[in-house]
Formats: sequence, structure tokens, C-alpha cells
Amino acid sequence: MYSISFNRLWPTIGGGANNASNSTRGVTIGFAHCCVRGEISTMDASEDAIRQMAKERGTKLLFETANESQNKDDLTVQINQVKNMIDQGAKSVIVVFQAAKGDKGTAAKTEILEYAKSKGVTIIAARRPVDKQLGSRFDNVLSVASSASEAGTYQSKMVVEQWKKHPEWDSNEDGKMQFVILQGDKTNKKMEERTSAFMRTLMTSDIGDKIERIPALEETNSERNKAKEIVAGWIKSEQIKKIEVMVGNTDDLVLGALDAFKEANIPPLPLFGMNAIDEAQQAVKNGEMAGTVLQDVVTQSKLSYQIAENLALGKKANDGIDLQFTGGNTLNVPYSIITPDSLAK
Repeated sequence: MYSISFNRLWPTIGGGANNASNSTRGVTIGFAHCCVRGEISTMDASEDAIRQMAKERGTKLLFETANESQNKDDLTVQINQVKNMIDQGAKSVIVVFQAAKGDKGTAAKTEILEYAKSKGVTIIAARRPVDKQLGSRFDNVLSVASSASEAGTYQSKMVVEQWKKHPEWDSNEDGKMQFVILQGDKTNKKMEERTSAFMRTLMTSDIGDKIERIPALEETNSERNKAKEIVAGWIKSEQIKKIEVMVGNTDDLVLGALDAFKEANIPPLPLFGMNAIDEAQQAVKNGEMAGTVLQDVVTQSKLSYQIAENLALGKKANDGIDLQFTGGNTLNVPYSIITPDSLAK
């Protein structure tokens, strides 16, 4: 779980064990997860938050995990899991959809939504929202997530603010920020959206005419070890001397870079990550990372649970929630910036 709580929204929508009513104790909610524990720390935090809410509220929670790392493009497991939950009496189902690409992913979501609609059940898409096309087709799906492009915007603003505060980072004293982006999987739509928003925000900032993006010659996937290997290669080839700031689309990529600097026994460049996992937050505290962006998955998950419970009780989806759905079916949870300054506050 996160070591820092940013539940700015939660006091108005939460409830402890003492607040569980007799009506909630009779409710059955489904939770179909994409990922097994230990694969993605933010997904573990999501699962923990939803399980804790169900426990506090006395809800019967039907839980299944599809293990997307093994099933990959085999989406029938999750499809059948959701159907079984509905057949077992789930009045609403929280689904973290498998990260399938293209037509297969759309077909799987469509089959789930069609079956749920035929049974009068609403699907709450947590962490991974359904696209606008599907959202407009089905009135029984609600998404709770954070905008990928907004994440890139927050990250870019953080980099600009910190660059201006640290003139010593301009190691070649040319008045420009030379930076590199560890993008990760370029076929991942969210990664691409983050990068595009990051660059767009950076170029329109007040240092937009004083930046230079150093092309990353090697492709990174989203794995920490691969990022470490690539940055270690840059260190050995002295290409690293051309770079003043390093930005990653995930904390794992940046922590991999940090591993390479530590192994080479040289001070790390200013490193900026994304997701604010525990290890990254600790690295910011220790001065090993310059910052990261908190995608508040705990609040996302609690909101997903609250919506599921509301619907199961026949209430309005956003009953007791201070956020409004955009586009009719999406609840966007704001991000927070994590820097040494924000941690000090």
C-alpha cells in the first residue's frame, strides 16, 4: 500500500465497519481482477482497498483474477468469471479489464457488457476505462480511472517547476534542458498518451524554447531490468553525458535507471517517474529521484467500490460522492505531484 495518503475526496464517501448497515450486509458485489498479486504494485493496492471496503461494509465480495500475464490474449477466462459472478447473484461487478489490444479486447468487453445488460447488471470498469465508443453503446458501464494524458501533463509541469528551481542541473551551462524519455511499451496506448501530453505541455511551457529531447536509441519495454540494461549501456558509452534529465513513463523504468547509476557508482541524473509506488516515494525522500506522479489508485478503488455498492442498493451511482461523471459515464480521479517539496509539506 502507499505510504502516503492523499484521500482528499474520501472523507465524504467512506464508511467504516461501524457504519455498515443491515442493507449492505445483504449485498453481493463481484470483483474481476486482471492481475495476480506481486506483478504490479498499484494493482495490489487497488485489490487491497476494495477488499478492505467490502470487509468494513459487510458486503459479500465475489473475487476472481484472470492472471493476464499467463492468459495474455486468451480473454475467455475473465469473460466467464464475470458471467459466473452475475449468475451467483452479483448486483454489480467491478472489473479491471485485461490489457488486451485491438479487436480481441473490444470483443471481450462487448461480450461482458452485453451479458451484464441482459441481466440488469452494471459493470464498473476500474483502473482501465472502456473507450468512448463502447461507453456510448452501453448504458450499463461506468469507468473510474485517471486520464493518461492528464498524467503526462502533471509530470511535465513537475519537471518544468523543478528544472527552474535547480539551475545546477544545467551541467553544460547552455541554458537548455537536454532530456530523455524512457517511454516503455510504445504499443501501449496509455504510454503514448502520457508521452504526447508530456511533450505538448513541455513545449508550450515558459521553457518550451529551451529544451532538447535526446532520442533514446534503444527501445525499452516496461520492465525495470530492461531499463537498467539500457541506461547501463548509455553510461558505458558515455552517451549519458549528453543527458541532463531523465523521465520515465513508469516508476519501474526510472528505478531501473537508478539501479544502473548505483551499479556504476555515479550520482544519478534528476529522475522523474510515474505512479508513486512505495519504492519511488522512498527514493524521492532519499534524494535519489527528483519526483513522481501519484495516480491515486486507493481513492480510485474506493470510489469504484462505493459506486458498485450504490448500484447494488438501488441508489444513484454517485450518491455520496463529490465528483461528477464526465461524458456521462467516466469518473476521473485527480493526480498529485510527489517531490521533495511536497513531501516536506
